[in-house]
Amino acid sequence: MLYSLELITVMASPQFSVRLPQELDERLSAYVKQAGITKTKVMLDALAHYLGCANDVPLIRRVMELEERVTALEAQAEGR
Repeated sequence: MLYSLELITVMASPQFSVRLPQELDERLSAYVKQAGITKTKVMLDALAHYLGCANDVPLIRRVMELEERVTALEAQAEGR
């Protein structure tokens, strides 16, 4: 059976800045450290969830992100 891989072209994404209250930034920092993901990822997921489009993320991207998280968690577990 042949499988085809679809190449994904990454284009520059729009950027914006946001100011967070100190307490929220501290909670965000603690969360990303514990979860092994980036602040950007948390903010994108939260915004997508808030806007009701969290399920619109392509499956390949979700799988890749899960693989990255598993790798980070495995590295963290080995360091204990």
